[in-house]
Amino acid sequence: MLAHFTWIAEECPDAVLITNADGVIEYVNPAFEALTGYSRLEALGRTPAMLKSGTHDAEFYRQIWSDILQGRGFRGVFFNRRKNGELFHEEEIIQPVRGADGHITHFICAGRDVTERMQQVEQLKHAATHDSLTDLPNRALFLDRIDQAARQAARREEGFTVALLDLDQFRETNNRFGHLAGDAVLQAVARRTKSSIREVDTVARIGGDEFGLILAGISERAAAQAVLDKVLAANAVPVRFEDCLIQVTVSIGASMYPADGRSEEQLRKRADAAMYAAKRAGGNCCRLFGETRSRAGGTKVKP
Repeated sequence: MLAHFTWIAEECPDAVLITNADGVIEYVNPAFEALTGYSRLEALGRTPAMLKSGTHDAEFYRQIWSDILQGRGFRGVFFNRRKNGELFHEEEIIQPVRGADGHITHFICAGRDVTERMQQVEQLKHAATHDSLTDLPNRALFLDRIDQAARQAARREEGFTVALLDLDQFRETNNRFGHLAGDAVLQAVARRTKSSIREVDTVARIGGDEFGLILAGISERAAAQAVLDKVLAANAVPVRFEDCLIQVTVSIGASMYPADGRSEEQLRKRADAAMYAAKRAGGNCCRLFGETRSRAGGTKVKP
C-alpha cells in the first residue's frame, strides 16, 4: 500500500514525508525537497525534528505524539525552519498507518507552505488592535491590558499605574497648521512617550489626541510621578513640521492599583478625573488621583 502511495506522492504538489513508527524518515517527495531545501538523501534516516525552529515548546510536540500514537490524526500549523535557516509556516496533516495486526507501522505527513496566509492573518490582527497613524495599541487593546494587569497584580500582590495623556490645545494646532501637521504632532507624541517608558510598560492611542499608559509594577506615587514627569518633559519640546516649529504640551492624570481602584473602569475613570484636574491647572502638568493641587499632586514643565 505504501509503495503505491509513494508513487502517487511523487507528483503531489504538497510536501509529503513518511516515517516509521519511531518517527524516522523513510520517504520524502520532490515537493518536500523544494519546500525545505533538504534533498531526499539528506532527509532519509533523520526525523522531522530537523525542521524545528525552536518556536514551539516541548509540550506542543508531546501532545502531537500523544495523539498520533493513539491512532488519531493531527492537523495544525508548524513554524518550521528550512535548511538555509529561513523560517516558514507549514500547515500539516499527520495520519497514522496501521499494519494487518492493527499496530501503527508508519506515519504519513503532508504539508504546504502557508506563510503568506499567516502573515495576512497577523496583519489583520494587528490592524484590529493597533492605531493606523501611530502603530500604538488602540483603545480596545489598552482596556484589555488594564484588565490583564489587574489580574496579574492581584495574583502577585503588586500594583501598577494607569495614566491618561491629552494634548493641550490640539484643536488650535490643527486649525493653525493643518491636519497633516496635527498628524505629525500625534506621531511625535507617540514616539516621545514610548521612548520615555520601559519595554514592559504600555502606551496606547485611545482617542483623537488622547493616549493611555500602563506602568507595570509601579504603585508608589513618587515613582509614578518621576516617570510621568519624564513623559511631560519629553513632550514639551516643539515639533518641527516642514518650516514650522509647533509648540506641544500635554496634560496627564494617573491612578494607581490597588489604592485608587481595582477594576479597569475605576482606574480609567479616576485617571481621567486627574487628567481634567491637570487641564484645569493650566495644562502641561501631571496630577495623581486623590492628591491636592500642590507640588505633590503633579509637576508643571516649562515648554
